[in-house]
Amino acid sequence: MLNSVMPGPIDERVRSRILAEARGNPLALLELPRGSTVADMAGGFAPPDAQPLASQIEQSFLARVQALPAATQRVLLIAAAEPLGDVTLLRRAAERLGIGTEAESPALAAELIEFGTRVRFRHPLVRSASYRAATLTDPERGTPRPGRGHRPGLGS
Repeated sequence: MLNSVMPGPIDERVRSRILAEARGNPLALLELPRGSTVADMAGGFAPPDAQPLASQIEQSFLARVQALPAATQRVLLIAAAEPLGDVTLLRRAAERLGIGTEAESPALAAELIEFGTRVRFRHPLVRSASYRAATLTDPERGTPRPGRGHRPGLGS
């Protein structure tokens, strides 16, 4: 499983560290190596991460969300805020913000979300990362900042 997400060969010490940090969690095996360079995996000098495993995985998802186009990030934010996974409601809300269904494609390609009969995040931490990415965005872009009492026409 680990080899399927690696950018190249893995130094045995690095492999052992990743396996130990993953603690048998398959999602961690897939997410911890993302964003690592070939040098990191070949026994580079990156210090081990002292964050809890869930934080490391969420950071990986956050980086992937932030790498997406702004419209796609907004689609993820809308999906995160819609608790039922209602695809029709999500698309209606996105349309009201001037966002078409083409904005879904980068999130699908990044394997962060699925749009079927229901919207389904790859993992609950993707939902959390989508909220965190929104709180880090520029309010002038029109992205609501969760938890700040945003109401249309009243600013952030």
